[in-house]
Amino acid sequence: MLKIQFKDRRKPAIWLVDSVFAIGSDPECDIVIDEEAVDARHAELIIQQDEITLKNVSQRRSVFINDVPVVKEQKLNAWDVIRLGDSELEIVDPLSERTPQPEKVPEQATVIRPAVSPWMLKAVSAPLDGQYFSLTNSAILGREKSSDIVVPLSYVSRKHAKFAVRNEKLYIEDLNSSNGTYVNGERIKSCELRNGDELRLDEFIFSVVGPVSKVESKPRTIVRDTSSKSKKKSKPSLAETQRVMRTGEASHVVFMHGMEDKFAGKVYTITQAQNHISRLLGHHLSTSEQSVSARHVYLSETDIGWEIKNDGAADGLLVNGKMQAKAILQDGDEITVGGTLLKFQSVGEQPLTYAKPQDEKSVVGKVIGGLVVVALIVAGLVFSGVIG
Repeated sequence: MLKIQFKDRRKPAIWLVDSVFAIGSDPECDIVIDEEAVDARHAELIIQQDEITLKNVSQRRSVFINDVPVVKEQKLNAWDVIRLGDSELEIVDPLSERTPQPEKVPEQATVIRPAVSPWMLKAVSAPLDGQYFSLTNSAILGREKSSDIVVPLSYVSRKHAKFAVRNEKLYIEDLNSSNGTYVNGERIKSCELRNGDELRLDEFIFSVVGPVSKVESKPRTIVRDTSSKSKKKSKPSLAETQRVMRTGEASHVVFMHGMEDKFAGKVYTITQAQNHISRLLGHHLSTSEQSVSARHVYLSETDIGWEIKNDGAADGLLVNGKMQAKAILQDGDEITVGGTLLKFQSVGEQPLTYAKPQDEKSVVGKVIGGLVVVALIVAGLVFSGVIG
């Protein structure tokens, strides 16, 4: 019978006697790891007689055994190290309370482990960012729960793409998806994938992880998608983004919408890759407190999206109500800087309507109405003898 313990010995070891052990940040789990990078119920240990299987039940993050990501489940041996977030757990053999450290390892010694595909996808977009997925032959990627790799987002088709491994090379085929499959910014029908490629499904991005081939400099066969759907504007590649940033122009136009007070209904069209929020709002020569704060906030296009950064604004930078030093903006995000509320639009070629411009007549009317009320109050006080 085996035990499990934290490598840093923060808690006593636990005998693996139950049939199921839950590991996660939820206090109800058998092994609690209170970390932001650990899900409420992140993994399970399934014990059947002398066999222990680690099952990854998280839909967003990976679990590692000896620094190798577990895609779905994997059998454990004594002295295996499980990593979730920044915490490490070790399977302990009760017959030997220390990890075997042989002085010499025979040259012919071979450790037999379950086969792991040399090809993987690493998700770099929410909600799966940081998670690894093994790519086996005929693996299906899609929104449908029965898919081998599930991306639970509405713009991903039920069965979006299919993978094939032939002669140790990895290939992808688009399954007539609605929004297309893109490799390094180009929409494809089928293509060979290589280590380091960017695979994109609309706005969701994977990085391809695999063996580095000696022939990667040779051209690869790409069948491009020439259907009418492929005319949809694709996200610019890293090279394109870097090129337009060198010229000072943004790769595509985005908009900032004023949402309150004198800025309500105003639309600021952004065509440059580097932007100063104060100049954007048109009060860079003002000495008001709002402008002073806005002088220290910058909006820039980067290779991973539009970044907003606070470089010393006194009253901070709020993104969707949360204080941020910097953040990558998504379409519809709300930004508050220098007391000014703005909404970011990155989808579409024309500005949408988020807030109506303030009616000057109604503003004057409100002011006059307020003065009338004050005059009536004063008159009442005079009449009652309080003043005079």
